[in-house]
Amino acid sequence: MNALHSLAAAWRRHRPLLLLLAVVAASWGLFLEVAHELREDRRQPDHGFPFDRPVLNFLHQRPTPALCAVAAQLSDLQGPVWLSVYALGAFGLGWGLYRRRYREVGFAVGAVGGTMAFNLLAKYHFERLRPDFYHQVCGEALRQLPDPSFPSGHVMASLALASAAGILGWRTRWRWVGWGIGLLFALGVAWSRLYLAAHYPSDVLAGWFATGGWVGSLYLAFARYLPTLRPLGQQPGLPTIRGG
Repeated sequence: MNALHSLAAAWRRHRPLLLLLAVVAASWGLFLEVAHELREDRRQPDHGFPFDRPVLNFLHQRPTPALCAVAAQLSDLQGPVWLSVYALGAFGLGWGLYRRRYREVGFAVGAVGGTMAFNLLAKYHFERLRPDFYHQVCGEALRQLPDPSFPSGHVMASLALASAAGILGWRTRWRWVGWGIGLLFALGVAWSRLYLAAHYPSDVLAGWFATGGWVGSLYLAFARYLPTLRPLGQQPGLPTIRGG
């Protein structure tokens, strides 16, 4: 009984860390599984998974001008939506440097920059072609993009930005608002890439898994929780990256 009580107490004390470790491990494991299946299925004509084409067909059954316009705005890296995100990110980095929060700035740069570096490496390692099921999308001829499809760079960048901002803003009163807006933005970007037939659904899933694995791993490294389990049990909440 004493052993059971000790295990229960250890679980309660270290539960946030253990859950985070499980999420990080699962994210990397799922990404590797999707990547492995992609390599195995390269002989297929469309290089797709069984669920890829049905999902895209469902999204493209009834396109509307309004949804096409929204998708175009969410996908345009030089449009007002992404320019606003860039401006907020630059302001946040500038504020962090002004306040000498160098660890926070390093975490944010590593989360987003590392995610995009991983994306480029994966793209040119797998060299998956873009979907070519449709002659027209939103009333225009489908234009094949020159870079590979797997995984989605838009999806990974948007989720990395949302995750980094959510973690760094965890100690503020606006944390749930920030997480909500960030995740809605990331989900909207993912939907837009599918609606415009720029990616397979498996590209999006792989991007989510890889981003979760990378940002979670980086958070663990910056938060210095891995050397010992004891400090985590003394924290009122998991995300805390101290500057200095």
